Amino acid sequence: MSNRKRQMNLLLVIVCLFWFGQYVYIPYQTTYLLSIGVPSGITGLIIGAYGLVQIFFRIPAGILADTGSGHKKMIMAGVCCVSAASLFRVLLPDAQGFFVANLFSGLGASAWISYMVFYMQLGKDAIQAATGKIMAANNTGVFLGFVTSSLLYERMGMTMICLFSVVAGAIGIALVFGIREERPEKRSFTAQEWRGIFTYRRLLFFSVLAMLQQGVQMATCMSFTIQAVKELGATSVQSGIASIVYIVMAVAFSLLSGSSFFVKSGSNRVIPAGIVCQMVYCILVPAASNVYEIYGCQVLAAAAMGFLFTSLTSESMKGVPDHFYSTAMGIFQSVYAVGMTAFPILTGYIRGKFGLAGGYYFMAAMLGLGLIGYFVGKKKILDLENDRFFVLNHCHTVMK
Repeated sequence: MSNRKRQMNLLLVIVCLFWFGQYVYIPYQTTYLLSIGVPSGITGLIIGAYGLVQIFFRIPAGILADTGSGHKKMIMAGVCCVSAASLFRVLLPDAQGFFVANLFSGLGASAWISYMVFYMQLGKDAIQAATGKIMAANNTGVFLGFVTSSLLYERMGMTMICLFSVVAGAIGIALVFGIREERPEKRSFTAQEWRGIFTYRRLLFFSVLAMLQQGVQMATCMSFTIQAVKELGATSVQSGIASIVYIVMAVAFSLLSGSSFFVKSGSNRVIPAGIVCQMVYCILVPAASNVYEIYGCQVLAAAAMGFLFTSLTSESMKGVPDHFYSTAMGIFQSVYAVGMTAFPILTGYIRGKFGLAGGYYFMAAMLGLGLIGYFVGKKKILDLENDRFFVLNHCHTVMK
């Protein structure tokens, strides 16, 4: 096995540990907070804190990587934050502790840019295939976290579950020392070049669509859908299975998204279909009469994650110069972090006033507006030749 291949495999293992630590407690976070008396609105704010930090730190993280700070330091910082965040959850198992912990988790997630870009630099795959592979590793880590918490939460409780996160981060820290990165080249860019990447219309267009997709996912699959399962009388294990169904299918769909069939299908088909899947999901979950119907709904959400998000990521990066790739990824992730912050807060508030159905129908309406925006905007924004012309007027080389 070549050194490059070993490095790629090592990074995928670190990715699994990173996202295991970030998500092992997630299936029961909302249920736990509500059970200790935290109001729905405050619970939504705590969940949204995870995305809030990313809004401000993902772009600086991308800029640092592009100007010569390198990716290894960012990867190390990410796994350190995973352990630190869950240490707060262990020591302060209340609303305040979880809020501070989610800020640290968001800070760690800001380093995700370096995980993705470094993997793509190591590999020789096309953007879509590389994105599918690392997203599959991402979802595998989340899957292992969901299985662990589903099997052990009822017996061990939230504190012990969070200790698993601390340990995963510690193992990840040890493995990062095995990453070999060439000394990064120090680079500087003109104001015109920076303006070019920050006003790249294609990047911003797909970032806004990702903001909707990720915002709805964070407010549903990662929080209030699990509470909906609980309200149907499900046991803790059944609630965990709802998360497992989602993430297993998300792993499968992420891998399939890089296959030749779906690459040939093109974003013009995959993206609208993914948005519709997520809309239908938001309509069906509040109408579910038993836990098994929600299990079926989780498959729709997984399709949106596996196909829609992977396509949005790869499409947003087309035409981006290789020397601005981390910054572009930072812009993309910072914009969608707005949704990860706002949607849980809004859903928690609406749920408190109008019930679960009100929050989910609100999200379905927002996705409907996103679908209309996609069809209206794609003719003006998505012409690749115009995109390349736009970037070439501001930058040196375009990533093929």
